[in-house]
Amino acid sequence: MSPSRAGLLRLPALALALLLGGGLALVVLGGDLDAVRRAVAASGPWGPLVYVALHVALTLVPVPKNLLAVIAGALFGLSTGIALSWGASVLSAIVTFYLGRRLGGDTVEELSGRRVEVVRGILREQGTLSVLVARLTPLLPFTVVNYAAGVSPVRPGAYLLGTVVGVVPGTVAYVAVGASAGADTTTIALAVGAGALLLVATALLAARLRRP
Repeated sequence: MSPSRAGLLRLPALALALLLGGGLALVVLGGDLDAVRRAVAASGPWGPLVYVALHVALTLVPVPKNLLAVIAGALFGLSTGIALSWGASVLSAIVTFYLGRRLGGDTVEELSGRRVEVVRGILREQGTLSVLVARLTPLLPFTVVNYAAGVSPVRPGAYLLGTVVGVVPGTVAYVAVGASAGADTTTIALAVGAGALLLVATALLAARLRRP
């Protein structure tokens, strides 16, 4: 077997391994995100690294990124939680983007459903702004956007920049909610209210940016 052919065969194998890793993490944790919290909390000084690894693995399959951000806030506090959740989200977005490119459009559509076409429509302009709009649209799941971008013509640089900026509002909002756990009622209400306002603002911004 030629080296080039062997390399081509390794790509689907790598993609399958990554998907199986995400699915295995989900099965082992029983689909219970509280199990993620317990696993990270039990890791001691390795907790941040375990959190990032689980975040990346679980978002290869459709596990809500925002709930993982809540866990980061509850375990690591506001500032560290934002940094870890944001970094893990960007890393996961990069991995899934290239995974989508290796899998191809038909496979991605089977994995992610018809919403892939919605994201492709948003990304038709192939620029950073289109990626930002996709990221700020609340009804488009994080994992679906990742895979759909991978099978769209969007350039990797534009995808990365749009992602780096676009995941900030949701990350801050949900980490703040998680960080308020155990706090007094007023603090919780303020965190939830601020998070809700931030999400509404990003939805309105996305709608405005989508206007021709």
